[in-house]
Amino acid sequence: MSNLRRATERIEREEFARGHIGEGERPVEPRPAATIIAAWSPPDGSPYRVLLLRRPETSRFAAGAYVFAGGVIDESDGRREALDLLPTSLRATEAAAAVAALREMFEETGSLPSDDPVDAIAAAAVREELLAGECDFAEAALTLGATFRDLRAAYLSRWITPARFARRYDTRFFLTVLAAPVPPTPELTGELDGYQWITPTEAVRQFSRGELPMLFPTRSTLQTLAAEPDLERLLDRYREHVPEPVEPRLLVRGDSVRPVLPGDPDYEEAG
Repeated sequence: MSNLRRATERIEREEFARGHIGEGERPVEPRPAATIIAAWSPPDGSPYRVLLLRRPETSRFAAGAYVFAGGVIDESDGRREALDLLPTSLRATEAAAAVAALREMFEETGSLPSDDPVDAIAAAAVREELLAGECDFAEAALTLGATFRDLRAAYLSRWITPARFARRYDTRFFLTVLAAPVPPTPELTGELDGYQWITPTEAVRQFSRGELPMLFPTRSTLQTLAAEPDLERLLDRYREHVPEPVEPRLLVRGDSVRPVLPGDPDYEEAG
C-alpha cells in the first residue's frame, strides 16, 4: 500500500469514527457549502503557495485537519447586492457560493481581496460585526467600499461528502489569486488554530508522510493544483468551467475506510 493511500485511509477512518450512519440507513442531506483556495505567487518566480488552515482537535468535523477557508452557504449570500460585487465569470454560475467563499475567507482569516485596498482598521471592525451576526457580507462590503469585479478567480470543482458520514456537505471549491508582495498573515478565529502557506506539491508530500492531515477532497484538490505550476494557465482552464459534482463513496472493510471515486472497481460495493 502506498504512503498516500495509507495516509488517506487513516484520516478517513478517524473522521468515520467521529460520526457515521449504519449500512442501510438513510443518508443525511448534504448542506450547501463553499470553500476558497487562496493562492499567492512569490515575486522571485518560485512556485506559488496556497493557504491551509488547521482545525482544532476538538472540532466536530475534520478535527486536526488542514482545510481551505470555507463553510456553509447562508441565505444572505444570495442577495443581489452581494452578487453584483462579483466578476462576470463568477456571476454566471453558483454566484451565492462564490460570495459565501469570499465571506468565509474574510471571517476566518481577515483577508478581503477587494479590487481596491480597504482601510485595515475599518475592515477589522466590520469583520467583528460580521462574525457577531450584526451585518451580512453585502453590508460589510458596501460599508468598506469593497468590490471584487476584477478578482482573479475560477470555480474548480464540487465535492459531495460520502453518504456514510453523519455530517455531509455539498461544497463548491473556488480558486483565487491574491496580489500582494508578501502572503497575508491570517487573523484566525477560534474555529482555527494554525495555518501554513505551502506549495501544493509540498502539501501532498507532507500528507503522504503523515505530517499534514487532510480530508480526501482537500488532498485531491492539491494534487490537481500541483499538476499545473502556472496559475494563469490554471485560471484560464477553469474560468468558464462548470464542474459536475463528485461524490466519493466509502469502502469500509474491517478497520479500513477508503474513499473511492466513480470508475474505481470498488465503487459499486462502497456505500
